[in-house]
Amino acid sequence: MNGQRLLILNGSPRRQGTSYSFARTIKKLAEDAGNQAEIRHVIDYFDGQKSLNDLKYHIAESDIIALVAPLYADTLPYPDIWCLEKLAAEYSSELSGKMFFAVGQCGFPDITRLEPMIDACRFFAEETGMIWRGGLAYGGGAIINGALLENLGKKGKKITSAFKLALGDVIQGKMISARAQDLLTVRIPRILYRPLAAYLNHKIKKDALKHGITDVSRKVYLE
Repeated sequence: MNGQRLLILNGSPRRQGTSYSFARTIKKLAEDAGNQAEIRHVIDYFDGQKSLNDLKYHIAESDIIALVAPLYADTLPYPDIWCLEKLAAEYSSELSGKMFFAVGQCGFPDITRLEPMIDACRFFAEETGMIWRGGLAYGGGAIINGALLENLGKKGKKITSAFKLALGDVIQGKMISARAQDLLTVRIPRILYRPLAAYLNHKIKKDALKHGITDVSRKVYLE
């Protein structure tokens, strides 16, 4: 079934980060299949740059809504929680009956960390009368760091294939298949988890110092 209208919410405070890169690819895949798609940044509504009435309009015009977001402290970033709570409280009638799916991404390849976030999105769908179509989890977003998928070679093609499969399922009114998650899952030997955590901590510390943050004692990927 073609001609669906897709609203993609970029749940990252970063407008050009990995979540945006994923959202951009999903938008292109939807349009290539004959659908309409647009991306809205949740941070614009949280910061007051856009009113929630603007988002209400785009929700009313959509058949399918997707949230693409990074994992912050084992759950959604606070602007996303704020936005979903506002939508549930004020716009549940506009949301009811629309299809909803979520894509979560975190820095570490252990995607079980994303389960609470995906569950929160499923709960939001159930509470607002939306039709839950499932969630996808990607571990490794910090390494991609906002790069466009078409510039990532085989890795980018595999992620794109997973999104294409999932999007096809949703557009056809089905739950996202397990095959899509299988394509998206990064598998590395568990013996490499600790060295990878050390590398990611080093990267976070380097980025923090670059932005003037001096308290860099935490090792979040080893805690």
